[in-house]
Amino acid sequence: MAHGHVDTGRGNEATIDLEKYTEMVLKLDEAQDQIKLMEKATKELKIATAGAQPYEKFSFGALFRDENDINEKSIIGFASFFLMMCFGITDLITALLWDIDLKVSETIYTSFVVVTLGSFGISEAGKAFNGK
Repeated sequence: MAHGHVDTGRGNEATIDLEKYTEMVLKLDEAQDQIKLMEKATKELKIATAGAQPYEKFSFGALFRDENDINEKSIIGFASFFLMMCFGITDLITALLWDIDLKVSETIYTSFVVVTLGSFGISEAGKAFNGK
């Protein structure tokens, strides 16, 4: 048996059986290779099972179920953003073509801004805290 002497740095010396140390290092290397293979297999299985899941068609009734993949907050935010854009585009068109200012209540416009920012903010906060 080959023995090696190692200085521990505190003035003490330790004796190491080099064959056992080499054997342990080789076992550790084999274990790390197996872990990498298992992680690769796990990723492949996740991809395969995701592809095997049935695709659910969108239905209006699915919005009201508790268990669905639809993010209702994003739908509300998009609708609010769309209406806000409609107000802005209509205001620009009436101002450029007919020299008429569209009278949009500041309260209504501000409400759309708050709903848009609020729903997208809540949606993103939910993703951050739920780990999605």
